[in-house]
Amino acid sequence: MARRRGSLQQEKNGIWTARVRVGGRTVCRSTGTTLRSEAEASLARLVVMAECARRETLERSALLKAWPRYEASSAAASLAPASRKAKYRVWLHFSVWMHETHPNVHEPRQVTRTMVEEYMAFFQGMHSPVTCNLRICCLRELFRFMLGGDGAAANPWADVRLRARDGYTRRELSLDEVRRLLAASEEYGREWRMLFLIAVYTGMRLGDCCCLTWEAVDLSSLMIQIVPRKTRRYLSARPVAIPLHAELVGMLEETPTESRRGFVIDSIAQDFTRRRWAVSRKLGNIFAKAGIETGVLLEGRARRTPSATFHSLRHTFVSIAVNAGVPLAVVQSIVGHTSTAMTRHYYHPSEVALRQAVDAIPSIESGAANRPLPQKSGTRLAAPAPRTFCSRLKELGKARDRGLISADEFLSIRQKILAEA
Repeated sequence: MARRRGSLQQEKNGIWTARVRVGGRTVCRSTGTTLRSEAEASLARLVVMAECARRETLERSALLKAWPRYEASSAAASLAPASRKAKYRVWLHFSVWMHETHPNVHEPRQVTRTMVEEYMAFFQGMHSPVTCNLRICCLRELFRFMLGGDGAAANPWADVRLRARDGYTRRELSLDEVRRLLAASEEYGREWRMLFLIAVYTGMRLGDCCCLTWEAVDLSSLMIQIVPRKTRRYLSARPVAIPLHAELVGMLEETPTESRRGFVIDSIAQDFTRRRWAVSRKLGNIFAKAGIETGVLLEGRARRTPSATFHSLRHTFVSIAVNAGVPLAVVQSIVGHTSTAMTRHYYHPSEVALRQAVDAIPSIESGAANRPLPQKSGTRLAAPAPRTFCSRLKELGKARDRGLISADEFLSIRQKILAEA
């Protein structure tokens, strides 16, 4: 039970801290000991106490008894199990809050608009406008089924206004920041450097980078084919195909053929699946060592909002690709977005791309194209430099060694590259 529901974290002074996640909340208690065996015993006791407290709360929460009404609806039947579980967590959170603040409420029809406003005042102090709007829409739908025929008239969530979005999003990282991250990750070993390289050259999310398997990597066709973890829970989830960058291929080929089984980054994958906080802590240390601030404190929010995190590398991938002239639809296919609108959310135009767009407009008086202005070095991303003939020859040799081109084709293409140089 302790391994499945809790974890241990050793502080700098050597004392172990027990962490248990029950009912959507993480409970932390100091074990007061530096011995692993005693800490595990304390963790086991904390798990039992937390589970008993949760069950007691659930039994007393009257609103949870109304959940089967939604489970029996046609809307719940069409959902994937993970989506139905997410809605249940929303209903669980609201039911427990109602039990603690309004214990006399036993039916959904007893919930008033005043209670709804109190709940949102409690909830929005810790979450972004987007999260608050998702919570409002979810509870609005759940109450419509809970109330049955009176759902439209008596739904207390029907007229709740959505919060205005502040438009704040994670920024992309500059190439200089990426290089600093790679240099800082070397202190933790080769696998952490590989983790950052996978993110930079594929645009995958943290979970997909950590849990990438050799079965998904095809070095013969230089492709990665995976179903992203975020969309895997949906019934319509589709795999995405990601071409492998030459530098990433070289690093992957350093692993012996007989060792290419299971996870590509085994130790990080084990930590991510068992104790994700350990991966988050090391990532925070690497960002701090690279001198990159990961969060900002916005007005009206109680917690710091993520600004530059590991997910920013996904923004970096999209921005570099689009600024280099790759069509938005192609980038959308690589990163696995369902619409180009989502891909635009990740695209941050560079100063070079914006300047090229303006310089492309011809002069109205003369009809000739404008003379480009001298480029200034900015903090935004610039398009990658063209490949040198040496790198082209190296890639050509790899293609010949893998049998992708014949010897005659190799000599012909090699002669053209040398002539252009």
